[in-house]
Amino acid sequence: MALDEKTLTDLKEGLRRCNAATVEAAIRFRENGDSSAIPTIVYGLIERYQPSTSTVRLADANDETRLVEDLGLDSLTLLELVLSIEEVLQLRIENEELKAIRTVGQMKKFLEDKINGARSTPATEPYNRDRIALVLPQQPPFLFLDTAELNGEILTATYTIKGDEFFLEGHFRGDPIFPASILFEALGQAACLWVLERGPQALGKPIPSNQLFFASLDGAHVYRKARPQERLSLEVKLTRLREPLAIFQGRVTTAAGDRVAQVDRLVLAFGEQLPTAEPSPTPSA
Repeated sequence: MALDEKTLTDLKEGLRRCNAATVEAAIRFRENGDSSAIPTIVYGLIERYQPSTSTVRLADANDETRLVEDLGLDSLTLLELVLSIEEVLQLRIENEELKAIRTVGQMKKFLEDKINGARSTPATEPYNRDRIALVLPQQPPFLFLDTAELNGEILTATYTIKGDEFFLEGHFRGDPIFPASILFEALGQAACLWVLERGPQALGKPIPSNQLFFASLDGAHVYRKARPQERLSLEVKLTRLREPLAIFQGRVTTAAGDRVAQVDRLVLAFGEQLPTAEPSPTPSA
């Protein structure tokens, strides 16, 4: 359907500093919902906001090009870009959703999925420590994930015990041992990362990081001591997600594959109101 004169004028005014191809793509999208126009719109709007001091020219960008580190968009400029995209495409991008958008390709894919109603996610998605810290409410020195990788209902992560963690001086004097409670805290942080990154897509609503809480832990076992300089491998697997609970199984191993710890049932609760009672475990088949 052709846009009426006022809508067309307003759209062009909102894109007044964009090139003609961007304006044409935006009109095509607004008239017939053509999602193939999204890349042109995204590139055109980025070009509008990209500072002249950025180290990567937009003409040389690809799907792996990072919005902040490569194209030089600071937090304020990135917000302006998002507001322009929302206005042109007539949608809303929540702050929690924005945290996962780091590259040009992720921006295009997110918008295509949002418009097409899809909730698909990459088969595997890696995280470094900086990106983990952007998502999780836990922060250094109480952040026990160095890397993470999302793959469906499983999140794997690593943490290297550095030996200078503040609690090791007293646990124990002359014989530092990584506390069992921190092993399970690390698994809990891995589960938090899954909920904050995959939960909104699965439930169709954002989950604020300050509304995510530890609820219970069942079947916790420790099999060996973990000491400084060891690299721990963590894995949590979602077994059930039903608002306001997310239930996981988890395990910790060494780089060599030796068992360190395991938990049969780790439960997180999310939302403004915590549940008064947790549902009974689902019987196994």
